[in-house]
Amino acid sequence: ARALYNAIRRSITCYVESINYDIYLTISAGILDFHDYPNKSYNSIMQWTEFALNQSKTNGKNTYTIFKQEAYQEFLRKNKLTKELHKAVNQQFKGFEVYFQPIIDMKTEKIHSMEALLRFECDEFGKISPLEFIPLLEESDLIIPVGRWVLDQALKAVSMFSNIKVQINMSYVQVLKTPALNDILNIIKNYKIENNQLVIELTESGFIESNKNFIDFCNGLKKENILLALDDFGTGYSNFHYLYNLKPDYIKIDRTLMKNALSNEYENMLLKHMVDMAHSVGVKICIEGIEEKEELERIMLLKPDYIQGFYYGRPVSLSVFMESYEI
Repeated sequence: ARALYNAIRRSITCYVESINYDIYLTISAGILDFHDYPNKSYNSIMQWTEFALNQSKTNGKNTYTIFKQEAYQEFLRKNKLTKELHKAVNQQFKGFEVYFQPIIDMKTEKIHSMEALLRFECDEFGKISPLEFIPLLEESDLIIPVGRWVLDQALKAVSMFSNIKVQINMSYVQVLKTPALNDILNIIKNYKIENNQLVIELTESGFIESNKNFIDFCNGLKKENILLALDDFGTGYSNFHYLYNLKPDYIKIDRTLMKNALSNEYENMLLKHMVDMAHSVGVKICIEGIEEKEELERIMLLKPDYIQGFYYGRPVSLSVFMESYEI
């Protein structure tokens, strides 16, 4: 099957070249090894081959994909989980919950803010990792109603405090497809909190390309005195571009970069220069993922402003958060 595909593709390429690319054609294929599935029905064989074909198209076309049962089962799980997410949204966000994790000001060693973190659980799959369900919310645009719900729950929570902030990670889908700033301002007004009690976190990897809606959104945050943080700073290729153009109030360094800095002298020097550069332009640094006292002691040599991680507290429900911390 591979040899046949390659022969057809070569023939098509030769034809396209012979007519000086007046017409450009590609060929995609799905391949299934019958020997692996000797007793399966015709319908199953065709369904699986069609799945492999669609994978080839998804992966950029003009290639072939050999069917793998593991990939198919992952596809089925993804579809079922997406249906569960739809059902949860339609049932007043049943199964969703917002947890909160403290962020510590290292000058006072008191809570500066709390990050709102979305969790999801359903009967069929149990607890699902955010790394799995959040991309599905974004792909299906369910992140739009769920994102508004998270904003509402988080701002309702912070309205119970007068001296801390709440940090909320906003999806690029919300920013690019909805009047996100209006949603934020309406919810702030509803709960009568100060604008600067809210910190909007944007993950750099979601905004590789400049977009007018995105730029307008960030400028609007500044105008309304809503704080801005760039999350996972240092994991993409255009971070310094964003630091210059967006002028965020905070940048957050994730655990991977922090761990690399503790185990490698070169990485440590890079992170130190990153912290110094941010401080030189008035940007505060939060280092995430601190789990042990030794990590904290060593990372404090870099002089971060804030620390977030299991060492100070795991994400918990609002009721547990209020019982656990004096604010």
